[in-house]
Amino acid sequence: MTEKQYPKWVGVLLGFLLHGSAHFLSGHCVAGLKWYFGLLLCGVLAILLMAMPGSTPYVLGMLLLVAGMAFWFAMLKQSYRQVRRIGFLGWLAVVGLSATLGTAERFVIRQVVHPFKVPTGAMQPTIFGIHGQDLPTDSSDRPGVLQWFLTGRRFQTITATTDGPLSGPRLDPQASGQLTYTVGPQTYRLPFFARPLKQPGEHVTAGEPIWSGIITAGDHLFIEKLSYRLGKPKRGDIAAFRTDGIKTLPPKTFYIKRIAGLPGERIRIEPPFLIVNDQKVTEPAIFRTISSASDGYAGFQLSAGSGPVGALLVKPTDEVTLGPDEYFVLGDNTRNSLDSRYWGPVPGKNMIGRATRIYWPFTRINALMKN
Repeated sequence: MTEKQYPKWVGVLLGFLLHGSAHFLSGHCVAGLKWYFGLLLCGVLAILLMAMPGSTPYVLGMLLLVAGMAFWFAMLKQSYRQVRRIGFLGWLAVVGLSATLGTAERFVIRQVVHPFKVPTGAMQPTIFGIHGQDLPTDSSDRPGVLQWFLTGRRFQTITATTDGPLSGPRLDPQASGQLTYTVGPQTYRLPFFARPLKQPGEHVTAGEPIWSGIITAGDHLFIEKLSYRLGKPKRGDIAAFRTDGIKTLPPKTFYIKRIAGLPGERIRIEPPFLIVNDQKVTEPAIFRTISSASDGYAGFQLSAGSGPVGALLVKPTDEVTLGPDEYFVLGDNTRNSLDSRYWGPVPGKNMIGRATRIYWPFTRINALMKN
C-alpha cells in the first residue's frame, strides 16, 4: 500500500518551521540533521564574531551571516519535496520542537553574548542614549527608511487625540529617558529632550501636534559574557550588571557603566581626576581622555550632593573603600549619571559582561574601539 504524501510545497513549510525537517521526514535523516546543526552553528559563530572587538571579526561575522542566509534559502529550495503525511499530532510535534529548540538556542547564545539597548546619555560621548532635536512639523529634514536603517534617525510627530490643557512633564517610570505629558485624560510619551510646541497650561485641540522632531535611537550593544565567566572584571571595562540587591535601584534591571574601582581599593574624585589609592588614574587611556575634559568629556565630577541613599562623593576628601568583591562604577558623563557615587558599589556577582560592540546604528559599529 502506497504511503500518503503531502504536496511538495508542504515540505518548504516544514523546512521553514524546523530546519531540515522536510529532509528528515522524506527519509534523508542524516541530511536533515546536517542542515539543522549546520545552520545553527553558522548563526552562532556569526553572532560571536560580530560581538568581538575590531573591524575584521565584524566583517567576518557579517559575511558568515550572509552565507547562513544563502544556506537557509538553499535548504528551503531542497525542502521542495514530497514528505509523508504526519497528521495533527505530527504537526504539533514539529511546531513544539521548533519552539523548544529555538528557546534552547537563544538560551545558549545568551550565555556568551547578550544584546543591550542604551536609553540614556549617562555614558556619552562614548555610548549614545536616545537623543535628537526639535523640528517644526513642516520641516523638510525627514530621514528616509535607508537613513533610519543606517543611522537610527527618524522624524516623528506626536498628535493630540483629545482636547484639554497640556500638563507635565513627568518622568516616565516605565521608560527610562522619556517624559510624559497629558492632554485631558490622555497621556503622551515624549523623549527627554523634547520641548512641546505649547507651554504647560495652554489648551490643545484634538488633532493638533504636541511635538515634532528627529529621534535618534540609542546605541544597541553586544555584551560579551565569556570574559567574566573565565576571569574578573578589569578597570576601564564598560560593564553590564544586574541591579538586584543594590539599594534604591529597581530590581531585575540591567545597567551599563564603566568600572572605575576594583575590590579593596579606596576611591576619591578630585575634579577632573579619579583618584584610586591616592593616585590619579591614567590607565587605560580612556581615563586620561575623560580627565582632560576634551573630545566631549567633562572630566570626573563630584556628586551633586543628593541621591537616593545620599551621595557618597560630595567633596574631594570624601572616600569610598570597596569590599573584597565590590566594584565602583561611573558613567562617562558624570554630570548626568546616577552611578556608584549615589547608590554605592556593585557586587561582583551582579556583573554580567563587558560591552564589546555597537551593532546598531551601523554608522557607529566601531565607536567602542578606542574606549
